[in-house]
Amino acid sequence: MTTPIRTTHVGSLPRSQPVVDFLFARERGEDYDAAAFDACMASAVSEAVRRQVAAGIDVVSDGETSKISYATYVKDR
Repeated sequence: MTTPIRTTHVGSLPRSQPVVDFLFARERGEDYDAAAFDACMASAVSEAVRRQVAAGIDVVSDGETSKISYATYVKDR
């Protein structure tokens, strides 16, 4: 009997242009539609999870979708 090796990844996954646009607007302090932001992030996270599951990843994540980068995210924690 073989023991499976669990797979995952570390770090962020590629973001769609709408996600990037929202993240940069928020980072720059520009006005943006919060409800549209939330809907965009929810959809992007669902897609990131779907793609990881389809690829056979055992431990999936949100792909760091809602964070512009680690370097700038840390300042907001």
